[in-house]
Amino acid sequence: MSIPTDIIADIVLHRGKIVTVDKDFSIKEAIAIKGDRIIRVGENRDTDRFMGVNTELIDLDGRTVVPGLIDGHAHMDREGLKFIQPSLAGARSVEDILKIIEKEVQKRKPGEWIVTMPFGEYPFYFGTETEDYFKEGRFPNRWDLDSVSPDNPVYIRGIWFYWRKSFPIVSIANSYALRIAGIDSHSSAPYDGLEIIKDEKTGEPNGIFKEWNQPCTLEFTLMKAVPRFSHEDRVNGLKTSMERYNAVGTTSVYEGHGISSDTFRAFKELWERDEMTVRSYLVHSPAWDSVSGSDIQEALRDWAAFAGGKGFGNEMLKVGGVWTSVGNPVTERIRSRERPYTAWAGFGVDQTLPPERGSLYDLILAAAKAGLRANAITVTSEELDEHLAVLERVDAEVPIGHRRFVLQHLGFVNDAQQHRIKKLGIIPTVIPLSVWMHGSERTEGVDEEEVINFMPFKSFSEKGINYVFCTDNKPINPLQAFSAAVSRRDMNTGDVIVPEQKLSREEAIKALTINGAFLTFEEDIKGSLEAGKLADLIILSDDILSCTEEKIDEIKVIKTILGGRSVYSCDA
Repeated sequence: MSIPTDIIADIVLHRGKIVTVDKDFSIKEAIAIKGDRIIRVGENRDTDRFMGVNTELIDLDGRTVVPGLIDGHAHMDREGLKFIQPSLAGARSVEDILKIIEKEVQKRKPGEWIVTMPFGEYPFYFGTETEDYFKEGRFPNRWDLDSVSPDNPVYIRGIWFYWRKSFPIVSIANSYALRIAGIDSHSSAPYDGLEIIKDEKTGEPNGIFKEWNQPCTLEFTLMKAVPRFSHEDRVNGLKTSMERYNAVGTTSVYEGHGISSDTFRAFKELWERDEMTVRSYLVHSPAWDSVSGSDIQEALRDWAAFAGGKGFGNEMLKVGGVWTSVGNPVTERIRSRERPYTAWAGFGVDQTLPPERGSLYDLILAAAKAGLRANAITVTSEELDEHLAVLERVDAEVPIGHRRFVLQHLGFVNDAQQHRIKKLGIIPTVIPLSVWMHGSERTEGVDEEEVINFMPFKSFSEKGINYVFCTDNKPINPLQAFSAAVSRRDMNTGDVIVPEQKLSREEAIKALTINGAFLTFEEDIKGSLEAGKLADLIILSDDILSCTEEKIDEIKVIKTILGGRSVYSCDA
């Protein structure tokens, strides 16, 4: 008897361990896919009737399959930009740097810029804030660079502060670049937190700049002559980003910090070309400088036309919600003069509402009235308290429980704050890698009653709070976030940080899958492996549910499938 063509699968994966993340967290053996949807999840024998002569059969040979991973605070656009410019990785001496620059000179005509990545090792660039990083015990200077590049301007970019979270940020220019920028012995830093290093004897700048601002503002002021990331750079970088995110199992991202207009253009271009391989939900990044004469409510009402409610777009690209922040940061005022250029950021350089235009309460109330979901970063307990108090006031006027407002980068969250988050329907997005990278540092000296509140994932689970895991682009692998949440081990000390808040593996997987789908109002179409949902899934090299804690960090993604098509594959 022939099989009706409408139920013949395009792909069948069988003889595996299918972690469905359905409401029962059931484990199955096989899954059948037609088009971009799952048509059956069950035992091996259940998928036989979906087989046709053209069906691709993937023998899992016992391997584990989980839903595609969802990064709740990704900064995905930034990743690919790190691979556009020449790398200085592996250079641990001035001589090493000069050899790399010399090779770049040979590729260029006289007068063409040579702009490199920061020195140091991807992804953290640890240790590069001190001269001890180099064998000579000093940074390369302008005259070193001049020796191999007298006829080309050279600029070694500083890091994005948040990759390493330590100062100073060091950038270096040769004499040609300094001349173009108009920097000489009479030049001085235009604001605090930036230093032009000068030769002690001659007073001449030696080409080294040090900055203590986050984010860095050098390329928005003294060195704004340096070539900037172009639209083509952002498009090509974003495409590379998606490939790299696919390779670690990421199939969806949420950009809760907001997306600037130039970054949104890059997303839109790839979307129009049907070249996106990561489903992306973008939060609107306000450009308050562009609506300087407008009332807050008026501006938000206009933005709500496309970013209100659950968002606008399709299953590959959506925009929804608004970034909310009030203040007067010096760095943002400096950077906003070059709007819309954002350098590494990817989010708006003028997205913080000046306090003279309204309070945080005014802003979030206006967003709620306009039907816009508010997103904000609340790193400290004090910031969290401030936002919760405002959200409670707003909720009394315009109920927000169903709107899934988002608070990001949460660190210490006490029991009372957790109950308030639950009551308001807030979705916390959290970065487990902060436990791994800075756990000992952030909990040192904290008393026993308070330390239990550091990254309280277990407490969130017990209260039924829909929290979502993120990478924050440091580094980009969500399986490392999974590992950090399960083991809570500090990378520097080896200490287990607040073991009471360790997660089970089931809970950690939910925070990377179905909870992420809830974040984007898409829990009915993705986040678990069930019939009718999008066929977003990954095949893993090991069993993430049963392998030892030590083995988790060794797990690789064998294959990533997005909407029924392979977007990444490697040899087993």
